[in-house]
Amino acid sequence: MVRICCLIPLLALVGCAGSVAVEDLDPFGGAASAVWFHWDDSDYDSIVLSNVVGLCGKWTAYVETAEELEDAAEDLDVFDNDYCEEAMEPMFRHARAAEALFHDGAHYLELGVRDGDSSEPDEDTYEVDGDKRSLSGTVSYLGESAWTNILAEWDPDEDFEDGCGLSASDLESDIDLWYLEDGELEIGQVADERVVGGRLEGELADSDGSDEGEIKASFSASWCEIDR
Repeated sequence: MVRICCLIPLLALVGCAGSVAVEDLDPFGGAASAVWFHWDDSDYDSIVLSNVVGLCGKWTAYVETAEELEDAAEDLDVFDNDYCEEAMEPMFRHARAAEALFHDGAHYLELGVRDGDSSEPDEDTYEVDGDKRSLSGTVSYLGESAWTNILAEWDPDEDFEDGCGLSASDLESDIDLWYLEDGELEIGQVADERVVGGRLEGELADSDGSDEGEIKASFSASWCEIDR
């Protein structure tokens, strides 16, 4: 068994953000991104592994374009006949940023740790339902994306009441979701606002609590601060 102290430098040496292996599920694929997110507005930390490349930059763009869309929406009148045409540019900027994250085939492992009121990871061991240091997590596999549909089906000649050419089904996304039912996360390295490294072993369940398989992951996650 490779010890955590040896694993983290090894990951950095080979340029690998992390790895995720699952049993009884479709393969997770390569963990192209491993990110230690700090969400400013909620003062919350999470660790996310994904097969999506450049996760920090793409999530930053997603948040920035969401704010731009909100600002634009304040200046638009839904009763204006030109609403869909005027809303198209900010909507498409945000939809492209969102589609880069939430497209068909995107996979995510998100881990959260808790020690009292703190969600900041520390060099220690966290367990699901742990008495002191607790662990939670989800695995999500994305299918058809509403954002892809928006980019394909938006009609600037329609009006707001007609959904700008979008049907209710166009706004639905397919997501398979599993929860970490049992498991342990060993954090072996923390460099404040730089990197966190660790290793996970656990068991997954679906929303009904049925056992769905096992998961193992290792990572060296880079800090990413999100002003949202």
